[in-house]
Amino acid sequence: MARTRQQKQSWIGWLLFSDLWRALRLTLRYMFSRIITHRYPDHEKWLPYHRHRGHHFMKTNDEGDVNCVGCELCAKICPCDCITVVPYEDAKGNRRPKVFDIDLARCLYCGLCEDACPADAIKLGQEYEVASTTTEALVVHLEDLIAAPRKAEEGAGTVIPASLATDGSGKTIAQANVKGYDWWQLLKRQK
Repeated sequence: MARTRQQKQSWIGWLLFSDLWRALRLTLRYMFSRIITHRYPDHEKWLPYHRHRGHHFMKTNDEGDVNCVGCELCAKICPCDCITVVPYEDAKGNRRPKVFDIDLARCLYCGLCEDACPADAIKLGQEYEVASTTTEALVVHLEDLIAAPRKAEEGAGTVIPASLATDGSGKTIAQANVKGYDWWQLLKRQK
């Protein structure tokens, strides 16, 4: 059994409550530091980094057809069994997905479907707002995957103003896009 070393305090440290003053100093330092809480979703929205795995999207070719060949490898490798693929053969003899559904309530966003796809058809984007009041709305179909937002070209890791805000009367108004800020710079790092 491992033994932990306990620090022996001198009687002066015990008499002057040195541990208490050290803890209070740390508490006061954080109390007067800048607030890093985001005012989400009403005022601010965070743009994730490029490596963030969010909402799925389906890549298409120049004609607008999906790149998916209906091989069902993504459905077979999925650890939570949230992908449903029903392939069919079109008039040209190419395999395409007739049904391609992803249940976002069960998805782990692990990215295995993205790695297994031989046609590089399914990708994980940066969209993380998938909340819904019903579980049926969390099942994403092929048309929704084609129209899903892609990865952002710039501004990754920044906080931008929300697209909608409220004025003083309680009405929702559209807000102009203003340059965001890097939230990571607000954190104080200990040396």
